[in-house]
Amino acid sequence: MKTVSPTSTHRTDTIEAYQTSVERAIRHMKEHLPEPLDLDAISRIAAISKFHLVRVFDELTGITPHHFLACLRMQQAKKLLLSSESSITEVCMKVGYSSLGTFSKTFSSLVGVSPQEFRTMPKRLTAKQFATAIWRYLAARRKISGPLLEGEVEGPARPRGFTFVGAFTKGVPQGVPYSGTVMVKHGIFRIERPTIPEFHLMAVLIPFAASLTDMVSDIPVSLVASLRVQDNEIGKPIKPRLRLRPLRPTDPPIVLALPALPPLRG
Repeated sequence: MKTVSPTSTHRTDTIEAYQTSVERAIRHMKEHLPEPLDLDAISRIAAISKFHLVRVFDELTGITPHHFLACLRMQQAKKLLLSSESSITEVCMKVGYSSLGTFSKTFSSLVGVSPQEFRTMPKRLTAKQFATAIWRYLAARRKISGPLLEGEVEGPARPRGFTFVGAFTKGVPQGVPYSGTVMVKHGIFRIERPTIPEFHLMAVLIPFAASLTDMVSDIPVSLVASLRVQDNEIGKPIKPRLRLRPLRPTDPPIVLALPALPPLRG
């Protein structure tokens, strides 16, 4: 197993400069979501070439600038769909899309359900509903049909909460996970292992004390961990470790609709 880190290829001072450039680009994206933003524009804001931007952006965030921008736009679209009377077409335009078809396809891919389905979801999820779904999931006998991936989640003792672990085949955290589980304390997790040369693992901790009233719109993440796994020897045992940490500016927004997560499906 090999993890990819920008420190493996760049000097510390260069890494810090690239970190600043990527954070500058992300800040500009957040402040100008409805505006047309292509790679040329983003690279000018970051003050580095397109070639270097794509490479270091991927190293620092796990996804491309295009996908990061799409996640930011879908995050805003989720809020508008639940909190405003705007039509889906109007929401599409407000978050920077000129094509309703492209918007709907991107939303479905990243959020896990279509804009229409998302809008019909309950606007509030009570703590009881959430806890009941979690405990039913933990109590169920889940069978892993493919290869087993066993890893470990580590982190601070506080806050305590539910930790979702997922394997993503197209970046973090795009779409519904390939496989996943939920834990109520740190330790060993077991999920189905993607049979591809590279995949991403992600863990997010939602505190027991978190307010769940806006759970459908925004997942109240307290700590997060991500790891890019280059599995060049598919079938060879690996045991990845996920170390929970506070969110960073370069972490992609988690736009997946909570009911689409493996623990809550159905």
